[in-house]
Order: sequence, then structure tokens, then C-alpha cells
Amino acid sequence: MDKDLQNIPKLVEKYLSYWVETDIEGLMSMYADDVKYHDMPSWEILENDELHQFILDTFALQQNYRIKLNQSTVIEGNSAFLYWTQSFVSADTGRKVEVKGVELIVFSDGLIKSVHEFYEYQTTGSVLMTSPGRENYLEKMTKLGLTKEMMQKISAELSGYLVNKRPYLIPDLTLANVADKLGYTRNQVSFVINHVLDKTFYDLINSHRIDHAIDKMSSPENNFSILELGYDAGFNSVSGFYNAFKKQTEKTPAQYLRHLKR
Repeated sequence: MDKDLQNIPKLVEKYLSYWVETDIEGLMSMYADDVKYHDMPSWEILENDELHQFILDTFALQQNYRIKLNQSTVIEGNSAFLYWTQSFVSADTGRKVEVKGVELIVFSDGLIKSVHEFYEYQTTGSVLMTSPGRENYLEKMTKLGLTKEMMQKISAELSGYLVNKRPYLIPDLTLANVADKLGYTRNQVSFVINHVLDKTFYDLINSHRIDHAIDKMSSPENNFSILELGYDAGFNSVSGFYNAFKKQTEKTPAQYLRHLKR
């Protein structure tokens, strides 16, 4: 731990001023050679030789969103907690997104030893229905008033609705919402998703959201941050986007972007 802890407030003030002034060289001068920067949107740990390009890219993206540093900065020992709010508008839905976060900075010998980012998480309002057991498949299908032909019809209508109307971009989309739009009961649509598409409602919607994000990533004009890509696709949290993306592609969003650039 630093011997001269009273210098921490001045170091924090300098760090903040460099960010406000978009002074890349100033920021780089504050990082220790063995600094570890934990970037939450990419779920990666960046080292000193990777930070210059990372900061350059971050400043380049700020034309699309706004970061507001909050007044409250908490300093404890050789650590500082910086509170900020990031806001932007979804390009596809016009949804106003506001994400609150905390940056934990640890100093050592007058330099930044590590940075950790934390985001405020939100949960989706989507309601999931458990898939019925296979042993009473025909009984449940009959009780729901379904036939095999009707199930294929619902499946086709559902696929068309998702592709043409893109309701998955709505963050609080529920199974009841979709069923209502299609003109069927919630249980009927859930049964079709479970048994015809062999998915849960949650996985079906997220697969479309990930495809949407990947389409944007693949565009030569893509200039969205990973955070924007996730929220623009309809996700309500960074972790939800990351987990669904890795489940579908076996890569993190950052790894996938690098793969596309090869």
C-alpha cells in the first residue's frame, strides 16, 4: 500500500481531467507497467501495451453516447470508486438506455495498478414456461386443443413474426405478448416452442437478439461499442448479453469482433 495516501485525491482529480479532456497520453502516463484493466463489456483483462488502442477506440465511440461522471467519488485507502452514468439511444428502436456503473481504481506508488468496471444490472421481465414432460406429450397437446398440423402452422407464424416484426428488440418482451399478437394462448405457443423448435422462449428470443448483434458487428460501417450492441439488440444487462452470446457462438463479443477483422 502507498505510504503517502494523501496524494490519492490529487491523482484521482488528474485522472478524471485526462478523461474529460480525452488526453490519451496523459492517461497512459498514469498506468503502471503491470497495470490490469478489467473491461467489463468485453469481459477481458487488458494490460499496459493494449490500453493505448483501447482508450483510442473508447474516445472514438463517444460520439455515439454520453458518459457523465457523477459528483460522488469515494476514496478508501489507496483505492478510489468513481461513479458514472452512460446514456445512449438504441439505433433500431429509439429506446433510451441509461447504464450506471462504478470504476474501482487501485493506486500504487503514484500510478494506477488496476481498474475494475462494474455495471448496474437489470433483469428481463420475460416469463418462461417449463417444457412439459415427453411422457404426457399427446395428452398435453390434446388438452391445449392442438394438432400436429396446427403446431406446424403456429411455428411458421411465430418464425415469420420474429423475422418481420423483430419484437425481440423490446427488452421486456414476454411470452404472453407474443401469443397475444399471434392470436393463440400463452400455453399453446409455449408448447410449440418447446416441442417443435426444441427451445425455451428465453433461448428463442435471445438467439434472434444475438443474430441481430452479429449482423451489426459484421457491417463495415459498424461503430457501436459492445455495450451498445447488447442493449440495441434488446438485452437488459451486460451479463445477459455476454452469457447468451458465448452460449451461441462459444466466443465473447470482443473475441467475435476480432475474429471478424481477420
